[in-house]
Amino acid sequence: MRIGMALPNLPYPPDIRVDKEAEALIAAGHEIVLLCRGDGTQPAEENRSGFTIVRHRVHPGRPWARRLDSALFHATMSSPSWRDAMVSLVAEHGAEALHLHDLPYAPSLLSAARATGVPAVLDLHENYPAAIAQWGRRRSSKLFFSPARAARLERDVVRRVDRVVVVVDEARDRIVALGADAEKVRVFGNTEPLRLVPDEPLPLDHADGPRIVYVGGLGPHRGLDTVLDAMPAILTADGRAHLVVVGDGEVLAALKDQAAALGLNDHVTFTGRLPLTDAMDRIRDANVALVPHHRSPHTDSTIPHKLFQYMALGRPVVVSDCAPLARIVRATGAGTVFTAGDPDDLARRVMEAAEPQAARAMAEAGRRAVLERWNLEAEAPSLVGLYDSLGRGDR
Repeated sequence: MRIGMALPNLPYPPDIRVDKEAEALIAAGHEIVLLCRGDGTQPAEENRSGFTIVRHRVHPGRPWARRLDSALFHATMSSPSWRDAMVSLVAEHGAEALHLHDLPYAPSLLSAARATGVPAVLDLHENYPAAIAQWGRRRSSKLFFSPARAARLERDVVRRVDRVVVVVDEARDRIVALGADAEKVRVFGNTEPLRLVPDEPLPLDHADGPRIVYVGGLGPHRGLDTVLDAMPAILTADGRAHLVVVGDGEVLAALKDQAAALGLNDHVTFTGRLPLTDAMDRIRDANVALVPHHRSPHTDSTIPHKLFQYMALGRPVVVSDCAPLARIVRATGAGTVFTAGDPDDLARRVMEAAEPQAARAMAEAGRRAVLERWNLEAEAPSLVGLYDSLGRGDR
């Protein structure tokens, strides 16, 4: 089946979830054509990573038409330009299904699917209404796409699309509770391919004390403020401890100010955003890896890629008690769980995970869990089966 994916909010590359889905589907014999946002600096169309990329610009050189499309999008949540671009995936590129990443352009997806007669698949990376309540956003975005409006849109479209894809069991349960047909909701997690797992377990070096790493975005919901608040207690337990924060985001400056105010400059390194290979090297250099998210309706129904990266590379993990994180870590034994937002509990759990004997057991448990269950190859049949069923005409 030739699948037309749409990523209207972002350019490509990079997008790690698109890459994983494309890898799984192409390996099973499906074809991908990806529609993404273009900025005029990259080819309008190219082949990369085994699939076709089509870059769309909304009325380039016609600012009045671009403003009109934006106004219509804000008023109706459907962009005529992106709707037509999705139609072209079918009419010009032969797509037999349309697969949209995330919520905002769902009405455009439904309109394009109706116009072309192909199935509509909505891929929800997270609880979008809860997420935008936490994100720093432009005033116009807050005005025209409020959490309440997003929630109404989500409740409507999950009942109308042909399939919904989510990242974790808790998200599936939430979408079904909104009225989606349970048989049409599939879980395709943010796990990693087996090739990330080293052939032999990586050694854990404790000679220099706790070497703690966080990799990922730096938004207010990520919990890095709790980590910095925990560092004085960690340093009291072991003055050699060092934290490496890999990533960028809206709270980076605030985190640096917090670290300075706590006197942590010699014990915290902020690397900024790094290429994926370099970020993986930072994980390999660590002996404790963190997912410290604050708990909320958003973080209780999503799961980050970094958890499985940590586990695949055999690093003991310390995660907050967000429902999916706590469920997977407790079930696998890959690490330990702290109470979200509690720096004292986080400090205790970090020191538990940094104890060499416990660390080796957690590392091996996490690595084994990835090899046996939490990997891309194990998740792939869910997504492949979705498209196999649509290919058979099961709408």
